[in-house]
Amino acid sequence: MDSATVLSKSPRGVDELVQRTGAVPQKLRSVLILVDGKTCYSDLLRKCSFMPQIAEHLTWLLQHGFIEPVPTLSAALPSTNAATATSTEVRSLLSPPRTLSPKNALLELAHELLGVHADAVVQRLQDTADTHDALAQTIERCYRLIRLSIDETKAEQFRKLGSTLLVPSV
Repeated sequence: MDSATVLSKSPRGVDELVQRTGAVPQKLRSVLILVDGKTCYSDLLRKCSFMPQIAEHLTWLLQHGFIEPVPTLSAALPSTNAATATSTEVRSLLSPPRTLSPKNALLELAHELLGVHADAVVQRLQDTADTHDALAQTIERCYRLIRLSIDETKAEQFRKLGSTLLVPSV
């Protein structure tokens, strides 16, 4: 695994933490908890160096679908700067096989970007009218919410990608 790869919990990993099905051995559960979608593989190894076999634990979680590499816009769009990605390019990254309404694309973005912390943002988006102006205002409100309660970097990403999704496709 590339040392710069950022790892996040997969939906299966999130479900395991919430429902405690026992699919993840107890000694690996703490490793799963530490995977946050922001820390790269090498940093996880360094932070968890006190744990024997940390590399093997991360590999097991990855192989069994409890964690996954975080896709990066720059990797998915090699010829395009992530900051200047078009709405069509961002939509294709979020949901390649289907076309989503701007509101549904924003809902998917919130789930992808925020994971288990998406509930409040998703609720605000669901309560918003499906118009450009209403969604633009909600993006700003959600930006402030994410910035204050979750993470400033994710807030910036949500605002930038969300605004991009509101631009009509060509």
